[in-house]
Amino acid sequence: MRPALVLLAVTACTGDIVVPSTLPGTTGPSGPGSPADPSQPGPGDPMQAPPTPAVTELRRLTRTELDRTLSLLLGDTTHAALTLMPGEELTPFDNDYSKQQASAVWVEAAERLVQQVTQATLASATRKAAILPCTPANDDDLACLAPFIKSFGRRALHRPITDAEVTELSSLHALARQRGTFTTSMGLVMQRLLLDPEFLFRVEVGTPGATAGTSQLGAYELAARLSFFLLGHAPSDALLDAAERGELDTPAQVRTVAQGLLESSEGHSQLELFHAMWLGYLSLPHDAMFNARAVNETTALVRKVVFEDRGDYRGLFTSTQTWVDDTMAEHYGLPKSGAAGYRWVDYGSTGRMGILSHASLLSNGVKQTDTSPTLRGKWIRNRLFCQEIAPPPPNVVADVPPPETGSAVCKKDRYAAHDQVMSCAACHLQMDPIGFGLEQFDRTGAFRSAEAAHPECEIRGEGALQGVGNFVGAKGLAELMVQTSSLDGCVTRQLFRFGTGRRELPTDGALIRDLSQGFAKGGRRFDQLVLDYVSHPTFAQRQEAP
Repeated sequence: MRPALVLLAVTACTGDIVVPSTLPGTTGPSGPGSPADPSQPGPGDPMQAPPTPAVTELRRLTRTELDRTLSLLLGDTTHAALTLMPGEELTPFDNDYSKQQASAVWVEAAERLVQQVTQATLASATRKAAILPCTPANDDDLACLAPFIKSFGRRALHRPITDAEVTELSSLHALARQRGTFTTSMGLVMQRLLLDPEFLFRVEVGTPGATAGTSQLGAYELAARLSFFLLGHAPSDALLDAAERGELDTPAQVRTVAQGLLESSEGHSQLELFHAMWLGYLSLPHDAMFNARAVNETTALVRKVVFEDRGDYRGLFTSTQTWVDDTMAEHYGLPKSGAAGYRWVDYGSTGRMGILSHASLLSNGVKQTDTSPTLRGKWIRNRLFCQEIAPPPPNVVADVPPPETGSAVCKKDRYAAHDQVMSCAACHLQMDPIGFGLEQFDRTGAFRSAEAAHPECEIRGEGALQGVGNFVGAKGLAELMVQTSSLDGCVTRQLFRFGTGRRELPTDGALIRDLSQGFAKGGRRFDQLVLDYVSHPTFAQRQEAP
């Protein structure tokens, strides 16, 4: 094992990757037609080849993964990592390793974090007893220190500790006895293990595979990959035991174990976190009470579609009911019950349908105090169709909406200026018409029929999805979206990005194709998509970076 100071050098191994805007065989953001569909390869496309293992590199644990892992290992529920560690860049996920650059600030924060949680654990008799498998006879009881090193080390590094490592870590006892007691020895061992790269990073090496450049993960490495993906923390003792017994040796066994993990409360929480990051409601720009209501509404629908109904995932977008209390019902113009608490309420004839009508999603793509048709359209393209729209030219001030000029007072007229310049129109025609279809909903999801600053400017909510059709409002957009196969492919791609910690490469196309097609053929059950992914043979393998 390496000293903690090596962490800074280790993080430097994490380099940037080149991310294509589309997979081979799909229509790019500047091309014509319907949204790009990653599940449909073109003639002669490399996506027609069999799936290959995904390229994976060293990945740093996120703040959430650190907090959940420290809770599992030490019973620490203070969310110290969220407080002490630098924040991650959301792309939209927090685990994109291409953004995890070397940072002395991060290393110093990790040292503070480990010192703080170690001291807090040893100061609690209950928490200390939970991690110590024996009772030391005296302060020099190495016979008790060794089993502690083995048990705690196995949980911290997700694998058995070797005899050589036990000897190395036991040598810390001499230093500890110069300062204090057996508890001091425990503390030094804990800090040494919790600052090890194998704890702070996802280290997956494996053994050489049948194809050059590929590796087969060992059972313990696979257990860690499964746990971090499905639960958001290091593997539990039970999962490590399953790996030791050979219960992760076949795809069928992996699927069985994964099913149990997915059905746990932690599994539910992890998939809810996935949706919150993907759909942009992990953090909302409103007051705390409103944000809580908005997140509660959307989380309830995700739970219902994914875990309760276990039906077609498109129900997330086509649901005719929503989960609200009377305050949120009034905000949306829905009937109130007069009773406290939340309930399912029909949208009725309000023009709302599914998650696109939620305040949580409608809070995306706004500027200052108003909505931006351009940003809302870009958000739909990016998050739900997995299309990357090219950024504006450097000489364009994108943060300033088109100004009022002459007769161009209403937003519809002002944004029409984008269509008059050929270099602008190609991209804006893919974004603005979508955003205008959602204009009848303000930045909080409340309905409006006219612009606040210009009551004479009527908002009709008429929009278009280029190459697919016209629509009115969130309901119309949802109905158009589920008619295309693009949503299936993008859902799969977003799950893949979350699982691998990066955007897809051209070599990932075949796997995404197979998963997307299986998703559609299997009734679009999201829980089954997750299980298909983890039980695919390539999930237990890795490819060296080119």
